[in-house]
Amino acid sequence: MPLSLALVFHFNQHINAYAEVANRACYRGLLNVLRTHPALKFNLHFSGTLLRSLNWVDPETLDLVRAGLAEGQFELLGSTYAQNIPYACDDWDNAQQISLHRTVIKALFNVEPVVFWNSERCWRQSLMPLIARGGYRVTLIEDHILRAGGLTDPSPVRTRHEKHELTAVYDDTVLRERLNFAAWFGRRTQLFHYLDGLAARPDSDKFLVAYAEDAEAMGLWPWEQGYLPHAAWTHLDKLLDELEDDNAYALTHLSSARPQQELPALPDGAAQWMDRALLKANAPYHEDGYRDWFDYLQRSEKIHHFRKLYAVVRSNLQQVGAARNDPGFPKPAKTSADVFYRQAIETYCSHQYEFGCIGVGGRGYWGWENVRATFLYTRLAEIAEHPQPRQWIEDFNGDGADEQMLCDGRCLAVFTAHGGRLVGWFDLKEGRQWVGNALAVPLAPYTSGASEHPAITAVPNSWLPDTFTPDLKPWKALKTKEPRPTKLGHRMPAWLFDREPAELTVYSKPPALPGTRLPPAAQTGALNDWIALDGGEALPADRFYDFRFDADGISYLNALLPGLVMEKRVRLLPAGLLVQHQIQNTLGKRRRLNWRIASELAPDYVEVLNGGGQTLRSVLWQERYPAIENSRTGAAIVLKPSRPWTQVEHHRHLLGLDLQLTFDLEIPARAAETFEVELSVVTGA
Repeated sequence: MPLSLALVFHFNQHINAYAEVANRACYRGLLNVLRTHPALKFNLHFSGTLLRSLNWVDPETLDLVRAGLAEGQFELLGSTYAQNIPYACDDWDNAQQISLHRTVIKALFNVEPVVFWNSERCWRQSLMPLIARGGYRVTLIEDHILRAGGLTDPSPVRTRHEKHELTAVYDDTVLRERLNFAAWFGRRTQLFHYLDGLAARPDSDKFLVAYAEDAEAMGLWPWEQGYLPHAAWTHLDKLLDELEDDNAYALTHLSSARPQQELPALPDGAAQWMDRALLKANAPYHEDGYRDWFDYLQRSEKIHHFRKLYAVVRSNLQQVGAARNDPGFPKPAKTSADVFYRQAIETYCSHQYEFGCIGVGGRGYWGWENVRATFLYTRLAEIAEHPQPRQWIEDFNGDGADEQMLCDGRCLAVFTAHGGRLVGWFDLKEGRQWVGNALAVPLAPYTSGASEHPAITAVPNSWLPDTFTPDLKPWKALKTKEPRPTKLGHRMPAWLFDREPAELTVYSKPPALPGTRLPPAAQTGALNDWIALDGGEALPADRFYDFRFDADGISYLNALLPGLVMEKRVRLLPAGLLVQHQIQNTLGKRRRLNWRIASELAPDYVEVLNGGGQTLRSVLWQERYPAIENSRTGAAIVLKPSRPWTQVEHHRHLLGLDLQLTFDLEIPARAAETFEVELSVVTGA
């Protein structure tokens, strides 16, 4: 009988710009390699946050997954949506994470996984009821935890807790290291020596060993160290050829695992890689001062700080849910308040990305700090139950600064005094969102106490692949030899090199392009006014303005430019917003203004998340006015200025499109000028 072998690839990034880098340096190429071996079976796990990202930056990658699923080649695993470590988190959070992840997988692929990816491989037996109730019957557990529980052979086992049971598959850390080595350097001898040894053992026909690794190992990690990702794809391709041709191994889906013995109770355990990284100063994700992961979990200041923050947000979520008798996921949304409550839960879950993992997150990290945006959606869920016309002030999005709200009983617009910008716009009756982008994680530090633009950090203009085939012929000039352990040595144990040559063949990636680049922006809001006076530099669009509530809206006063007084008045219309700008020139000379109005728009935001990057497009409404349309729903946001513009631009943000109109104004001496811009929600743009 052949040795049963499960190859498991774990794809994971946050909803950020690096997901596109990982896709080009790794995911497209890896999936292309797997698809060229249709007779082999593979197990794939995608975090919910990465699915949101890939659906926006490259939906074709997900099409490769769909094709493999349709042919029975791929099997999808479920897990926690944002890869928080369940051991480290409250079980209410874990239940929502698991349900949300299944919901996203069902929406994108129409499958319901039965195999659970154990986030960061940390285990406690008391998690079993959550996993089992989430619809799962199989999981992976690292070899050292299973051995500590009494396992002697790498065969699937049944383990229990209370009335629940799971089949645990042997996550083989030795196999993981040897297969990575083979893929990075094309040297497969020690890998097959290890597999042959397993196959030769008594009862090996009952074994099932799993190579369970981050997909990033197959391209991104080498790319980050200066190597060509095509080398990993090519070596993996040849390795799979050998597995395909050798009848000694049978690649299988994890759902086929059948327990061969019982281990009623397994001990708590942490991922081997984290314990090793904490003790090795040059290891990825290393943090000083901890004996092991359990010590880190007990003493880490950032873990303690964010546990308290999550507890506050969780309490609010639970109170709102209890008042509405709404358990959240997996119950489908039926009312507009339901929709907003589920957006609250996804916002909360998303901002627990990899919580509990070493070397991740901390103070100032947007992917955790912006969990405060959950408050926006819980308030929307409350208000949508009984919307009333009103105006008020409140820290609506939890950022530490008060926002100004206008509500006509149906639509709610949320403004900030930082620029008089529109940071949220919602239809309370139908549960729809026109402006706002709470899930995107910009490459910027989080600053509490202000609704300011994220200060996007420039990154090196690194080379990235444009081709994704496992072929090294075009890259022969990049072939070289390096002394072991090479720049990837920090990811490998020393014993891997015991019988390997002193020099290893590698392929360097092409050099970086000159300069730096800015990743996509996000979280900028709408009605951003960039104003340059008399040919000077444009003022930041988020300067703080005085404001007052009027009978029918809000007025923002900008007196920051010398000799000019500008008032920005906003009010609700039956199908939109009207913004009136009045500019008073107090000097005895003519003034020139270059005025750019930029608006990040994502009409029907929930459908943007589900539909991906092809959902939003720029159009001309009535062949005249610029607009951003949602192609899935037909809804569009139209900008209708009262005067001609000199330029229109569209910029692709993360989970939104930025529409910019530029106006050139001349204000005579001691005179005033007024112009208006209307934002309208229309259908059939």
